[in-house]
Amino acid sequence: MKRQTLAFVALVITILYGAGFAAFDTSQAYAALGGAIVAISWIAVGVFGRNTPRESHRPFDN
Repeated sequence: MKRQTLAFVALVITILYGAGFAAFDTSQAYAALGGAIVAISWIAVGVFGRNTPRESHRPFDN
């Protein structure tokens, strides 16, 4: 999957996690579980994200 897409999804998860503290009465379990989900989402960006190949300007690199 494209790294940009995964990074966008991880960013949305992070923002929703942060907004959850303001919107809901939080507990320590929410903080631990949410923190783990945010960490896993950013790890997935690094592990499963694929960079799009750049086009070469040199003809012999194709």
